[in-house]
Amino acid sequence: MWVERAFTSIVLGLTCACAQAQPTAASYPAKPIRLILGYAPGGSTDIVARVVAARLSERFGSQVLVENRPGADTIIATELVARAQPDGYTLLLGNSTNATNPAIFSKLPYDSLRDFESVVLLAAATNLMSANPSFPVNSIKELIALAKRRPGEITYASVGAGSSQHLLVEHFVQRAHVKLLHVPYKGGGPAVIDTMAGHVSTMIGSVATQESYVKAGRLKPLVVFSEKRSSVLPKVPTIAEQGFSELKSDYWIGIMAPAKTPAAVVTRLNGELNAVLQVPDIQSRLRQVGVEPLGGSAEEMDRYYKKELALWAEVVRKANIERRAGAS
Repeated sequence: MWVERAFTSIVLGLTCACAQAQPTAASYPAKPIRLILGYAPGGSTDIVARVVAARLSERFGSQVLVENRPGADTIIATELVARAQPDGYTLLLGNSTNATNPAIFSKLPYDSLRDFESVVLLAAATNLMSANPSFPVNSIKELIALAKRRPGEITYASVGAGSSQHLLVEHFVQRAHVKLLHVPYKGGGPAVIDTMAGHVSTMIGSVATQESYVKAGRLKPLVVFSEKRSSVLPKVPTIAEQGFSELKSDYWIGIMAPAKTPAAVVTRLNGELNAVLQVPDIQSRLRQVGVEPLGGSAEEMDRYYKKELALWAEVVRKANIERRAGAS
């Protein structure tokens, strides 16, 4: 009998200790928070992280530290967060790559769905397809017509093989029943340069990457893959206006936490981040780097993320894109 009582006491003690270790909304945060991202400093994703982290630090009265862990298509940073303590003190700045990697890599050192909790969608960048000014099409409909006459001859540049923008065009060609030739680059800058030079006919990238060249007449915009027209390029039609409403897809940025992070902490983070995104100067700063502030509930981000995972897996399968060997 005494053995049973002792065992019960031990179990109850451990349970209480675990419960006490779990942060609550009232006590969180009690120490600095690490915000991990899989890119080097200086890019638009890094800027979004730092702008949001600085204002969140003010609201919390505790530092939110941005930590850059670039490499391996964000896998290094993502694995670090997946293996972190689920206490709200290690967060991931996720983005579209987190939804495309499971489709592109045959094996990852984490489960992209099971190992994470969605917190909030921060922002999204509009994807723009443009062309060299001398390329003889002025719309997506004209591009489709030409591609059907010249299957596999028309080239398009992207920021890299397996990127969300590469897969977006593959999704488009599946729906349009055409064939384009993909030319991957290491970033948007080189893709823009070669498109302007005529080495490739068209390209897919963010509006922010191409806006100044479009306005200077060095790139010809064809379509934006967004729900509504871009505020900086309002004359460019959306993909829905061209008859492909299912092809709306932005480059998104959001916050994710390790799985089993306490619900109270996720709720607190979501509320504070939504408040940050409502600040006018934060909205202005994000728009300066080409992203539109979003916000919303953790559940909304979770539904969106699951939809993205399923979509890109289907696109890769239908396009017969060879999957890469991932890290284990």
